[in-house]
Amino acid sequence: MKKVTTITIAAFAVFLLTGCGNQVPTLSENTQPAVTAEDFVYNGHNFGPNRTVDYKDGVMAGYQTSNGEYTKDHARFNTSLDYHDGWEHGRLHCKGTP
Repeated sequence: MKKVTTITIAAFAVFLLTGCGNQVPTLSENTQPAVTAEDFVYNGHNFGPNRTVDYKDGVMAGYQTSNGEYTKDHARFNTSLDYHDGWEHGRLHCKGTP
């Protein structure tokens, strides 16, 4: 009985460690997600489709801030969720990008 339990545990462990093979989809180096006309792309980063002017302005200000030129419209940051989110996303996604 002890031998059957050991074999069962070993087989289960092998199954868990190997999973179902290498079925994880991978993208080739040349494959990039499609960019549509509605997408807002700034400095090589795609921030998604249908962005408002406030969001776009926030991204651009956040980008400038992330590169050492502090730029923020505090009134818009505090009153416009789109500007606020855009500023945060621009600052985080563009950090260190020339």
